Amino acid sequence: MPEIEHLAEVDAELTRLRPGLYVPASPDRVEARARRDLVLARVAAAWSSLDSDVWFSHETAALLHGMWTFRLADRVHLTQLYPPQVRREDDSWDHRFLVSRHWTPLPERDRGEAGGLPVTSMERTAVDCARTLSFEAALVVMDCALRHGADRSLVRRILDESRGKRGVVQARRVLDLADAGAESPGETLTRCGLIEAGLPRPTTQIPVLTSLGPRWLDLGWPAAKVGIEFDGEVKYTELADGDPDRVRRRERARQLAIEAEGWRIVRSDWPDIDHPHAFHVRVRRALVGRGRLVLPRAAGLAAGRA
Repeated sequence: MPEIEHLAEVDAELTRLRPGLYVPASPDRVEARARRDLVLARVAAAWSSLDSDVWFSHETAALLHGMWTFRLADRVHLTQLYPPQVRREDDSWDHRFLVSRHWTPLPERDRGEAGGLPVTSMERTAVDCARTLSFEAALVVMDCALRHGADRSLVRRILDESRGKRGVVQARRVLDLADAGAESPGETLTRCGLIEAGLPRPTTQIPVLTSLGPRWLDLGWPAAKVGIEFDGEVKYTELADGDPDRVRRRERARQLAIEAEGWRIVRSDWPDIDHPHAFHVRVRRALVGRGRLVLPRAAGLAAGRA
């Protein structure tokens, strides 16, 4: 849990979490890590003030479980077994300190613990996020939950028990498209965008035997020998051990070795997530150029958003 600053004086550059508890304010377009830290600080503030049985849930539980999130909201989610006390919204503790309470039955099966805090189970968390988040953000959480060992059959059972509730149609679509092979949120979002654009569903973590030994592609289509590589910032920063040029040289050698086996590689990065058209055109041309796949004219994921 990030350190929370207890300050006697308040200025315009501080965010108030609860009376007497503050953290440095974050800009509107805050980096993902800073936003996670802010939400975790809000979790600590909420936990120190709670005096009833609650479980951190939804995106908050995903964060506490160590799962990926996408465009994390600056809000803490709690699930409880009884109706929350009704107050004027602008006067309530929850409203002022960005806490959302959810009232619903929560069987023992769906309760857990993370970092010493009560949370909804990984499977229940994935379902709650799949029902309430945008499709892309929900798929990021679901992919990571499955990658971390969540039981797909239990996720489906929880969805069956939620039949008729808001967001279940989308959640079923999220589960159908979820893939434990995704190794980062960027890979998940790239795959999601390709499917939404009407391209065939790609395979994840494709093994390729090269002169350098076995190598794996993030995703692609083995029948056409077209692969997608997502270049996240972590690869050239945190994982570079202070030498990003070395990582780039290694990546170049790896790509050449894969291409020598007859593969065509299309690279993507974070700007392609927000502005995917040019990237999708490159992928479509690569697939058509191989002449091995018939590209369907699909409606994308819109039908699954109901």
